[in-house]
Amino acid sequence: MQHSWFIGNNKWHNILTWVRPRWWYTFLINHSTERRLEVRKEEARKQLLNSCLTFFLAMLLLIVAGGNVMAGGLVDTSAERFLAADFTSSANITNPWWTLPAGNNFLYFAQDDDDCIWNLTEVLNDTTNDFAGIYSGTYARIVLDREWVDEGCIYGTDPEYFSDVWGNISPEEVTYDWYAQDSEMNIWYMGENTFDGVDFSGSFVAGCDGAEAGIVLLGSPSKGDFYQQEFYEGEAEDWGKVLNFKDTDGLVCMKTKEWTPLESGAIEHKFYCSDGTVGELSLIEELKGKTVIVELVDSNIVAPPADGLPISPIPSCP
Repeated sequence: MQHSWFIGNNKWHNILTWVRPRWWYTFLINHSTERRLEVRKEEARKQLLNSCLTFFLAMLLLIVAGGNVMAGGLVDTSAERFLAADFTSSANITNPWWTLPAGNNFLYFAQDDDDCIWNLTEVLNDTTNDFAGIYSGTYARIVLDREWVDEGCIYGTDPEYFSDVWGNISPEEVTYDWYAQDSEMNIWYMGENTFDGVDFSGSFVAGCDGAEAGIVLLGSPSKGDFYQQEFYEGEAEDWGKVLNFKDTDGLVCMKTKEWTPLESGAIEHKFYCSDGTVGELSLIEELKGKTVIVELVDSNIVAPPADGLPISPIPSCP
């Protein structure tokens, strides 16, 4: 018998009700059960979504307030936090983990296979405030980094003979970095002007073309803190993270990790050692296929002249 889904009057309704097969009632029961389950699932999804939104809004409020999300969590490096910070003496880098007194320099050495690599970091007496946008007017310390590669280690590994290196070999890479410190002793990275012998890739100025300053080192770090150190899309997107602390020879040494999504697999571990007041970057582990150890081997040496460099110490928008 063919059944009609159309119910027009009570007579036919009673007849059709009587002739409906058992599968019809089974279908109704199952359909009703499935519908209740779907309603419960939808309610659970809404509750989960509301919980996530509540958590996100709470974290956002903490970030806007200018603090860490939590100890050992994401550190706010936004433009809003920068604007809220106090940069009264910003060109004086007195961070207890990485102290950069004007006029000082630091010599680093690494051996990569048969080559000797020398890097001299010089904290210049000069400052600049030639940034753009919200960063304009903030004074930063100018730091000059130069790298020499002595192929075959012709001049040896002793820092005593570094003058022979720079006296006979031109630097392979030169960079002017700009650092500003806020009242909480966070060191903000305001940009860099860099040349690697080929091009100026990686250079950026805070406030120019969407570039943003980041924090290169925290004043009061906690294990697990991570933070954006710089942002210029496609050019400079470094991140840093505090890994651990260790007592060494009367000092406390902090190990950090630095990486960039622009260069997969390239990681640096940096070791900052402090007596509680003054600190130095004492060692770097460069990890990319192999490990290269960069050590602080000397400081406040006679520095080579910096005339005729292909980059300017003063930032300017392209």
